[in-house]
Amino acid sequence: MRAPAGVFALTFVVFLVAAVARPALAENRKISDFYGAYTGQSISVTGEGLSARDLNVEIKKTKQGFNLSWTTVTRKKDQSAKRKSYSIDFSKSPRKNMWGSAVRRDAFGNMQPINPLREGDPFVWATLKDDTLTVYALLITEAGGYELQTYARALTAGGMTLNFTRLRDGEQLKSITGVLLKKK
Repeated sequence: MRAPAGVFALTFVVFLVAAVARPALAENRKISDFYGAYTGQSISVTGEGLSARDLNVEIKKTKQGFNLSWTTVTRKKDQSAKRKSYSIDFSKSPRKNMWGSAVRRDAFGNMQPINPLREGDPFVWATLKDDTLTVYALLITEAGGYELQTYARALTAGGMTLNFTRLRDGEQLKSITGVLLKKK
């Protein structure tokens, strides 16, 4: 009996993570350790089966902190592709290894954080602990509950791993794991 193609894809991703995702030295990490461009793939397991995604991430220095830009391309069964891109500036906060987002411009052209009480606007912040840069996006739902998306990007010897989760009112809706290699 032949194994389904999805089993081979998942096995490949697990092998790739094991081979490439050796933890990098986590002592005294700085945000500058994450600067660079990364490319890779992820696999998510959903109720509809496996879903492959192409990933691109770029992290670079700005005057106030850093910019994180990422693009995700999801391949559908009919071979079409869905592309989503995001770019967020993060500025230093008074708390160590924590940055606030600034994704909107005010009337004077200054970047400012989003108000999570406005419909569809998430509040976004980033933290750095050991070898992992984690970005949180908190959205207040129309019913007054919450949705929390977490993007944990951990440095490895050759790039980074991505662990993404999406929770709504405490229930996990999605989990995605990926491996990205740093571009030279």
